[in-house]
Amino acid sequence: MSTENTSSQFENIREKFGRFRILIVGRANAGKTTILQKICNTTENPEIYDGDGNKIDPSRIEGSMGRGIHDVENELIFRSNDKFVFHDSQGFEAGSKVEFERTKKFIADRANTTYLKKRLDAIWYCIPMDKIDRAIQRSEEIFFGECDPNNVPVVVLFTKFDALQAKAVLKLAPSDRRLPLQEKLSKLPPLMEEIFNSADVWGRLAKMAYPPKCSVRLENIHKGNEGHNILVENTAAVLSNEVLQMLFVSAQETNIGLCVKYAAERVIISGIGRMCNTGFSHSREEQICRLVCWFPHFQWVSCAFWDVGGCGDADHFMSTHHPALAIIVVCELCILGCWWLW
Repeated sequence: MSTENTSSQFENIREKFGRFRILIVGRANAGKTTILQKICNTTENPEIYDGDGNKIDPSRIEGSMGRGIHDVENELIFRSNDKFVFHDSQGFEAGSKVEFERTKKFIADRANTTYLKKRLDAIWYCIPMDKIDRAIQRSEEIFFGECDPNNVPVVVLFTKFDALQAKAVLKLAPSDRRLPLQEKLSKLPPLMEEIFNSADVWGRLAKMAYPPKCSVRLENIHKGNEGHNILVENTAAVLSNEVLQMLFVSAQETNIGLCVKYAAERVIISGIGRMCNTGFSHSREEQICRLVCWFPHFQWVSCAFWDVGGCGDADHFMSTHHPALAIIVVCELCILGCWWLW
C-alpha cells in the first residue's frame, strides 16, 4: 500500500467536505474564545474572514463586536489548526428578534446547503454558570423553543462551572468550614452537583421544542485539558455519520485517545466479522487506509515514520507480513507520530 493512495483517499474526503464547521452561540463573557483556543491548542486569536473568504482586519470590528454587533457569516480560523472553521453568534441577550432571525436563517441555510464545504456540522451553545439562577434567559427560550437546528447536533456547554464553588462553600456544614483547604475542597463537588440539579437547567432545556443532544460541564478550562477533552468526545458521539466523525476526530489535535478509540471501533472491531468471513487478503489496503484516516498528520506520519524499526518499503512490508501485524504497525506509527508532533 502506498502512502500516496492513503493520502489521496482522505484528501478526496477533505476536498468534498472541507473543514469541520462549528457555530458557537452564547452571550458575552461566556468563555467562548478560551474554549476555541483550547480546542485548537493555541493562545492566539483567530483570523477572521468574511463569507466570501476575504480576510478581515480585526481592528475594524473590535468595537462593534464589543457592542454585540457582528456577522454570523464571518469565519474564524486559527492558524494553529485550520481544519476547523468557527462561526460566532453573540446570543440574543437583549431579546433582539433581528439577531435571532439572522442566526436562525444561518443555521437553516448552512444545514440544508448542497455545497458540502459550507455545511454546518455542529452547534455549541454556551451557558455560563456564574449566575445559575438566571442561566435560562429569554435567549435560551427562543433558541431551544423556536430554532429548528435541522438535524445539526447541538451540544450545550455549561461554562464557568467552577463558579458554583462559591455557592457550595456557603452550604458547607459548620464543622467542615474549619477543615484544611484541600479537605474542604473535596467536600464541594457534591454540593455543586446539588446546586446545579436544584436549578434544573438541563431539565428545562430537555423539555423545550428543540432540545440539545447532550451537555458538557466546563470548569477551570484554562488550567487543564479534562473539560475540552470531554467536549471533543461528546461532540464526536452525537455526529450523525462516520464521515463527519472522521473529519472531526482527525481535525482535533488534542486528544489522541479519541483517534485510537474511533480507529479501533470503526475499522478494527467493526471489520472483524467481515475479516473472518473473507480473510485479510481482499481488504488489507482498505482497512489500513481507513485506519490512518482517523489520525491527524497521518500523511506526514506515514511518510516520516515508516522506516522506524526497519519496515522499509510500505508495499513490500504489506505483502510480506501478516495483515494483522501490518495494521498494528500502522496504528503504532500513527500514534508515535501524533505524540511526537503534539
